[in-house]
Amino acid sequence: MMWDAVVVGAGIAGLGVAALLAKEGGLKVLVLERHPRPGGRLTSYRDFPEKGWTVDTGLHLIELGDQGLAHLLNQRAGATVEWGPMSQNVFHYREGRWVSMAELVRMSPQERASLRDLMGTISGLTDEEIAAWDGRPFQDWVEGRVPKGPLRELLVTFAMIMTTIPRPEDMAAGEVLYIGRENLRRKRQLLSAGYPIGGMASLTLGLQRAIEGHGGEVRARAPVKEVILRGDRALGVRVSSGKSPYPDEFRLDDTEEISAGVVVCALPIYQLPAILDFSALPSWWSRRILAIQNEVTGLVGFMLGLEAPITGEVCFYSAMETPVARHPFQAFPASNFDPGVAPQGRQLFHVDLVCDYEEAANPVVRRRLLEALWEDLGVLFPEMRQLVTWRLPYYVAGCDGLARKPGLVGRFKPELRAPGIRNLYFAGDTYQGRGLATNSAARSAMECAERILGDLR
Repeated sequence: MMWDAVVVGAGIAGLGVAALLAKEGGLKVLVLERHPRPGGRLTSYRDFPEKGWTVDTGLHLIELGDQGLAHLLNQRAGATVEWGPMSQNVFHYREGRWVSMAELVRMSPQERASLRDLMGTISGLTDEEIAAWDGRPFQDWVEGRVPKGPLRELLVTFAMIMTTIPRPEDMAAGEVLYIGRENLRRKRQLLSAGYPIGGMASLTLGLQRAIEGHGGEVRARAPVKEVILRGDRALGVRVSSGKSPYPDEFRLDDTEEISAGVVVCALPIYQLPAILDFSALPSWWSRRILAIQNEVTGLVGFMLGLEAPITGEVCFYSAMETPVARHPFQAFPASNFDPGVAPQGRQLFHVDLVCDYEEAANPVVRRRLLEALWEDLGVLFPEMRQLVTWRLPYYVAGCDGLARKPGLVGRFKPELRAPGIRNLYFAGDTYQGRGLATNSAARSAMECAERILGDLR
């Protein structure tokens, strides 16, 4: 069977591209996902580990909520997403206690006036002015504009939350400025975030239904082994037959070929070498991909079920460095945003450490980090560990697309179409997207679909 388009990967980018190609272009689309269910990192598990709980794949809040690009992507696909309240406070761990941003930065009237002026400057930046800072660190931007003191501390703290990078000399100024500008224009805050009702899968289930409603198919447990290239065209993909009895370390699957007029790789950049023959692509492109493929961040953490709430705040917690693990920390009480993800009277808490890709990918190191995080929780939230009824550890080796470092954002990201291959495309927050991870992936999905439909006309 010949498909109009085959999409490799069923995260929000892959599902988004496929939904728009099907709905707006009338293409017959097949999405292939190697995992047991679609959704990628935006997957939720209901009634797990016990009835009444809903856990996500990793810690997420969605930048801008109903004003973000993930919401817009769903709207374009004809899907509906409902949102809980936006985060109402950010707490930062400092000098042994949690303090709100307002308490953290007690500014004089002159400093508040400077903040208003600075916010006005950021909200008025053009795309070209922001792009000029894509190759430079945020440290350089604040040095020339903000004196040391409470105002600079406020900006750097928000930039750390935006980038999950602790030091301003490692943050890409262009990405911080873009995220800040969009939040100021849409929500009148430097950073705002929300949680979709029903968990993170609410951002992908509607896209899947849109694909199927327009004659397409989403196929799980279908690992793609190779994109078939011949000359300047992609002919389709080879998919594992799944019939071998051997364990992974001995397994070489037989494959079946699936033909398609267009192929979209909606995979993280570090997974491309496993399915693409780089020798068929220009050497400059291959060298660039291989050079940056591990420039990503990692996470290790816990989903925690608490027998009673430890806070009633609709909020987010962050720390530049935890007392034990000495890593950046982030957390939020998901059930305060959506009470439906926990049984009545209980609380669902997401907590994790931000780490290097190599740390998250190494099973010994990530286990040590999890042990250190558990000790950290005894310091950060002394009452929490006694209330834990279950804990679910997780890790992500490679998140947020490329790390938001100078030279890895905006115009420095790989293009949406493969050089020299007329019908091979890429989508995801690794490719030409801007903003925090989910919105960046959604933007990439929309731009990729528009590019494909434009090329087919």
